[in-house]
Amino acid sequence: MAPEFEIAGHRYRFDGMPAQTETRIQRRFAPLIAEALPLVLASGPRLALRPNIDMVKIAQVVFGAWGKLSDDDTDIIERASLGALSREQDGAWLPVWPKGDPEPAFADIDGAVMQLLMGRALGLIVKRWIDDGGDMLPAEIRAAAQKLH
Repeated sequence: MAPEFEIAGHRYRFDGMPAQTETRIQRRFAPLIAEALPLVLASGPRLALRPNIDMVKIAQVVFGAWGKLSDDDTDIIERASLGALSREQDGAWLPVWPKGDPEPAFADIDGAVMQLLMGRALGLIVKRWIDDGGDMLPAEIRAAAQKLH
């Protein structure tokens, strides 16, 4: 069953994203991830979380890197993320950002809601990557990721 969630009083469903689109988005986020990883992961030969994660520093790095993305990159990420979602409307599930449309299908989706929807869609992709990774990731990293969604 596709994950469902509520934002701003509306029900949304994550329908998924093509693998190639996921990797294209990941490539755009790679510089941000590269800057943030040392702030989250402990140094050493084993993959482990730092015991003293500084969330303010992480937020500074993430927002600083997000602000450096080009408008074209941001547009691709927003369209793909919202394009992976449907919204419940009168008992039917309608695409949030139909392919080829210049804007989301619902006029009440403002910038703040768009950012929340995008974060939820991308977070669900990352959660799936972590869940599907099984024993490849230490339990503490899987447990931390479970708290995100």
